[in-house]
Amino acid sequence: MKHFFMTILLALAVFSTPASAINVKVNAGPGINDKAVISRIEHNLSALLTEINSAKDADRPLSYEGLNVSAAAKETLNTLWVVAHFYCCDDEVTDRLWNFRKSYMVRSIPLIIATDGAYGDGTYQEAVVEFDKTGNISDFRFSFGSQLGETLEKCSKGDPVDTERKLEILSWCDRLRTAYNEHNLPFMQKIFSDKALIITGRVVEETNREFGTSTQKIVYSKQNKRQYMRNLANCFKNNKWIDVQFDEVGIDGMDGGCGTVTRSDVNKNFYGVRLHQKWRSSNYSDDGYIFLLWNFTNNDKPQIEVRTWQPDMLNGKKLDTDEVFSLGDFNNDIMQVK
Repeated sequence: MKHFFMTILLALAVFSTPASAINVKVNAGPGINDKAVISRIEHNLSALLTEINSAKDADRPLSYEGLNVSAAAKETLNTLWVVAHFYCCDDEVTDRLWNFRKSYMVRSIPLIIATDGAYGDGTYQEAVVEFDKTGNISDFRFSFGSQLGETLEKCSKGDPVDTERKLEILSWCDRLRTAYNEHNLPFMQKIFSDKALIITGRVVEETNREFGTSTQKIVYSKQNKRQYMRNLANCFKNNKWIDVQFDEVGIDGMDGGCGTVTRSDVNKNFYGVRLHQKWRSSNYSDDGYIFLLWNFTNNDKPQIEVRTWQPDMLNGKKLDTDEVFSLGDFNNDIMQVK
């Protein structure tokens, strides 16, 4: 049903210009009782989306005069705006307001990417907006799924710390995806541990000359953080635009199940998440599976200890689920990272 509404929104975007004034209504989740803060959140988000639409219509830079937006959120918005203009494709936005330790969050703001076509003109995109505890906008980024929070809430098993961390991991994955889009190398330097292990698979052909047949296999290579950052910097330099999308999460796809984010039995500070990634850039495209091992030893500064990539197809078939990296593939030594 959700994909049906996306199609309708895209069709409307083609034949009409977006309305400038956006009315926002949030449905406060558990633990959000301050009506003044809720009202401020609705006002600030409405003002930002209205400005985004006005700037898109006028083909001008974003203006933050009179808007309660943090410097960090402005920086992200400006960087994304240079790569591709976008606009809110609905004049009324109603969404769930999530409560975190230090912030509030709205996860599914409907947007349309509107450019010259190079970046995917007319592509439906959802945004995440975070607010500080006073209701001012503290962060803006692209989202990869609007149903994930609800899924995780049902799978929390009554452990509030575990639920909070899993929701934060999804938020960090949003930020990670946006960092690729905006070529944000400093963010990558911060989010990857200095001891991070990077594993990348590539498909090679093996030919049986006697029988004239060939089969494919995946060959893996390893990088450390320094090598990965050097290669990533070259990638950013050589690609005018990069569009990274995570369109499946966990072993059960976007609708999740409790396997969406898994917690280690060896070290309760470690979590694994499996993502299906679509990478589109100026000169290269691929589809594959990403696995990220997150370390929450420092609860305020989670870091990625392991990142893997595997192609999603092998010998003309989808890679078997048990062949895709998961939490159980990494030994106790990695889990003991301090």
